[in-house]
Amino acid sequence: MQRDVRRKWRPGLWAVVLVVLGLVLCLPIAGLLLFRFYANQLVQQTEESLLMQAAVLTAAYEQLYRDAADLPDTPTALPQTRTYQPLFPSVTMNPQAILPPRPDAATASEAIGPLYAEIGPQLSRIAIRAQEQTLAGYRFLDRFGTVIAGTAEAGAYLGHVSEVALALNGEVTSVARTRVREGPARAVYTLSQGTRVRIFVAMPAMVGEDIIGVVYLSRTPNHIFHFLYGERWNLLQAAAFVLLSTGLIGFVFWRFVTRPIRALIRRTDAMGGASRWEPLDHYGTREIESLAGSFQALTERLHHQRDALKTYTAHVSHEMKTPLTSIKGAAELLQSEDMSPEQRVRFLENIRNDSARMEDLLARMRDFSAADQGVLRGECVVADVVPVVAGLTVEVVPEGAVVPMPADLLAMVLTHLLENAAEHGATSVRITVDEGITVSDDGAGISDGNRDKVFEPFFTTRRGRGGTGMGLNIVRSAVEAAGGEITLQPSAQGACFRIDFSGWTRGPSPA
Repeated sequence: MQRDVRRKWRPGLWAVVLVVLGLVLCLPIAGLLLFRFYANQLVQQTEESLLMQAAVLTAAYEQLYRDAADLPDTPTALPQTRTYQPLFPSVTMNPQAILPPRPDAATASEAIGPLYAEIGPQLSRIAIRAQEQTLAGYRFLDRFGTVIAGTAEAGAYLGHVSEVALALNGEVTSVARTRVREGPARAVYTLSQGTRVRIFVAMPAMVGEDIIGVVYLSRTPNHIFHFLYGERWNLLQAAAFVLLSTGLIGFVFWRFVTRPIRALIRRTDAMGGASRWEPLDHYGTREIESLAGSFQALTERLHHQRDALKTYTAHVSHEMKTPLTSIKGAAELLQSEDMSPEQRVRFLENIRNDSARMEDLLARMRDFSAADQGVLRGECVVADVVPVVAGLTVEVVPEGAVVPMPADLLAMVLTHLLENAAEHGATSVRITVDEGITVSDDGAGISDGNRDKVFEPFFTTRRGRGGTGMGLNIVRSAVEAAGGEITLQPSAQGACFRIDFSGWTRGPSPA
């Protein structure tokens, strides 16, 4: 009972290409949806901007304090050796690094000193003018943590805020805190992490070794869509490049892979009957051209096998009619009681000869079938497979030479060659192995008119003595099945056949 074998579904090559191209197109979209990297960059840009502003405002704070306190100014000439301490952004969007919202300001326990009250209005004017351009929040604190100037919270106490406390101890501190919104956020803002936090920078102001106060700045990072809008032309160019690249990839794949493969499939499906292989118009790539060449060689070989087998089968069928008719007639005559003993012996001899003829035809058919069964690989020692032919002396040079043919295939080849040599009057055969195999004999040789026909099927000069004309054709098929080539070489006496194997160099003989 035949099993119901279900064919497993597999996607087509073009479907795989479409999926790959879709993934390529989705990569930029996925990058836009996953804003973590861009948000982190914007946060650090905001922090870097606040650090630079804080450094400038701290220098202004210190100078105003010196002027109000009538302290000597810092020297305008830079020292020969000066130590630079650059500040780098350190805030990340790691959830564990984001602090809660900033604590509310407390009531100051001490009044603002007269010196700070004098410079406060000037600092406030600087802060208000800067805020118009930067949208940042500015606060100037005294040495106790009370806001003396800025854009908001004047007179409030912020010394209990962690980053301010660290700045009052001489440390520059940057933190990200959860942003508190006054109203509901727009839905589009939820896609950007940077809008959910606010960056705070606290930098100590120092005169000499004394901390006179803190410059405290804060700002919400730029919205990712503001950033993208600013880069809209670059993004459009990038999108156009991605679409063009994807289309080009698809076209190249279709032109050089998919279309040739589909044409190759159609050409292979069309093979059959008497049709022959027709080369493709476009192969696309070297690999597909090589694959098409392999298909072409295979189909030509199959057609050759089919035609040869068909022809040889018809030949054998025709050749076997004569001995079968002779055997049938002889058997009928042998039933006659009037036949003399001499006639009976002669008819029995005819039956024996016709049976041998039929056996020879069947053996040649078996050899022909075995010789053309595809490429055969293997090695053997020539001297181990040389057949014994009556009346023929065979010499192998060098002894123990190895050739790249299976033993049974080489034995069949040598059997045909040696029997042909013996049938044409040869008494000795020399087999020389170098880069190939040379088989030469001292027989009658092959006439110039027949040299081009010896490998053709059914060509024989011994038709009247039982020759089938398939021996050398079988030899050629066997040699080609082993990846070699056989040719008839010029010779002063007898016949000389040369077998060459592509890409093979004779190795050392076995010990």
